[in-house]
Amino acid sequence: MEKLFLFATPNIKIQRDFFVGSFSSLGIEKEAFVFESDSRGYFKAESSLASDIDAILSTLHDDIGGNVAVLCAHQSTSFEAKLLQNALRYFPNQCCFPSDVILREMSFGDFSSFPSLSRLFRDLPRDLLLTAGAYLRCGMDSIQASKRLGIHRNTFRYRLEAFIEKTSLDIRDYHNALLLELYFDLSAGRM
Repeated sequence: MEKLFLFATPNIKIQRDFFVGSFSSLGIEKEAFVFESDSRGYFKAESSLASDIDAILSTLHDDIGGNVAVLCAHQSTSFEAKLLQNALRYFPNQCCFPSDVILREMSFGDFSSFPSLSRLFRDLPRDLLLTAGAYLRCGMDSIQASKRLGIHRNTFRYRLEAFIEKTSLDIRDYHNALLLELYFDLSAGRM
């Protein structure tokens, strides 16, 4: 599954050709990179490359003379920008996911990301949230989830696709599913 890999340094000017070239061994094309400033940007790549990107970051740190953080996310909004900024603090020279950053924030008593996370799901019809929740509770097994909800498999698939389309969050991916699970737990006051 293709994701956005948002990257940032703490105001260290990135040598673009060197930075981009560092990821070429993973098959990430130069055209996949977008620089929004001298110290931040993003590239598109398969989410399965996250651990390989993580390995590159530890050596890249020494070469660029400072920390760099990469956030593997499903979209790029102000919410992800905030998480990327915190990733610089909590996960320097690592590739992490939004759920990693939110969990780390919470471990320090910081629940400031919850309102932004809530906005992602705020306007969803109840049946789509129930469908997504059943999917998670059934171990991401759509047949079991459709049985639990008492609906036809095709109706379930339609609702799951509608959830994904409306949120841009494909919960068939583990890290996206974990983000939704965090939302459910925080909403219910379990954390």
